Amino acid sequence: MNIKKIIFLVLIILVIGVGGWYGYGKYSDFVTLREMRKEADKFNVEQSRLKALIEADTYGGATPQETLQMFITAVEASDYELASKYFVVEKRGEEKNSLLELQKKNNIDLFLTILKKAQPEGEIMGDNFRMKSETDIGPYYFMRFIRYSSGLWKINEI
Repeated sequence: MNIKKIIFLVLIILVIGVGGWYGYGKYSDFVTLREMRKEADKFNVEQSRLKALIEADTYGGATPQETLQMFITAVEASDYELASKYFVVEKRGEEKNSLLELQKKNNIDLFLTILKKAQPEGEIMGDNFRMKSETDIGPYYFMRFIRYSSGLWKINEI
């Protein structure tokens, strides 16, 4: 085999190798971008769904204190479905389950005692507000509220 054929063969292998490496990189970038677009589309669909739920939400008070009182009234009536509606849309199911668990463990009365002792902590900051409940049984308990664009206050966290 002469030297020209060997050089030509090496160049062909080199071109194929570099081209394959470059092509694989481009393909990998394409796959990553496609997956990112799919995830972005899922995110946008979920955001639209949440926005529609928030806009249709009519539960809550004109003040955080009013929302808390509505929540307490619903819990006292053992209407955990209604009580959960005073929470932000994203947490309703979780909070309803928490209330059912408290009921199962006979801790609803203790929970209500904590809620009824809640006092504002500071001023309303934009669309956020916090209340604090001091008890004799342990640490402070905090309630965080947010105001929806409709003006209704929702419980974000207890």
